[in-house]
Amino acid sequence: MYDEIIARVEGALKTLGIEAKEAKTGDGQYNISKDQKTEVLLDVWEDHDRTFLQVMSPVTKINDESRVEVLKMLLEENHGLVEASFTLLNGQIFVKETIECSAFFNQERAISTITRIAFYSEAYANKWAM
Repeated sequence: MYDEIIARVEGALKTLGIEAKEAKTGDGQYNISKDQKTEVLLDVWEDHDRTFLQVMSPVTKINDESRVEVLKMLLEENHGLVEASFTLLNGQIFVKETIECSAFFNQERAISTITRIAFYSEAYANKWAM
């Protein structure tokens, strides 16, 4: 299943005009950018005979991730997201989506996940830059 999912993800990248070989950073890992400032990270892995795709993008740095109002704001924003959520990682807010892939996973699903994460990342980076 892993090789099939890799092929579908790489097919999705090709449809988006991205050469998978150029974007590949490791086994099942790809870094792409929507523009010069919106980086999107893709990771495909296998665990216990299941294959997963995670797409994530850094939105902004956070000074104090223990501040209750920041955490509350992220939870409130999560409520409005479709198939995505915010997470904190290494002092940054990321938007991400993780999918457990099945035989029904296809390029269209990969494209919608990639474009959704890029859209949210760009939209929130702009919103929070003000």
